[in-house]
Amino acid sequence: MNDSSIQAANAAAERIVRHFQAQGFTGITEALLIQIHLKTGERAEVEAAFEASHELDQAPPVQKYFEIHPYGHYATFRSFDEALAEIKTDFTTCLLNDLPRVYFEDAAVLIDDPLASGTKYDAMIKLQNNVDGYAVAILMNDPDASFLDYMDTRKGSDWKKIMGDFEIASTNLSKDLDFL
Repeated sequence: MNDSSIQAANAAAERIVRHFQAQGFTGITEALLIQIHLKTGERAEVEAAFEASHELDQAPPVQKYFEIHPYGHYATFRSFDEALAEIKTDFTTCLLNDLPRVYFEDAAVLIDDPLASGTKYDAMIKLQNNVDGYAVAILMNDPDASFLDYMDTRKGSDWKKIMGDFEIASTNLSKDLDFL
């Protein structure tokens, strides 16, 4: 990824954090933008495999079905490299279990982990439909509250209206970083 792509992705991540902070959610301190690529399988097969692993209380088969690439980051408390070093613990099983939903469903999709704490991601958001075979999602961190608190304050609101100014340019993104 070239420097201008990195800067644009990081700027988008910062705009997302600043948006939620401006809406009164000052605890939202981090956004990590990721690309989700389907490696193999059809929707029914992937969803069945994830459901089976959940029922057996096993880790979801992320590596078998998906490639995940980070490409933009903003945090007030840690660097991109620090976030990647902790991704295996901070990207919670609750969020990972819903990767098929994020990948296969049309935007907007919001997955919340109300039990996440500390540096663990509280939410995964898909704001636009898939492009060229991949989904773009945002991992959000708010150690102070459940991300559903935000949604509760926006009952009846249209996600596209709320999130419309976050059109994420996702061309020429790096496929070199695979952290799961």
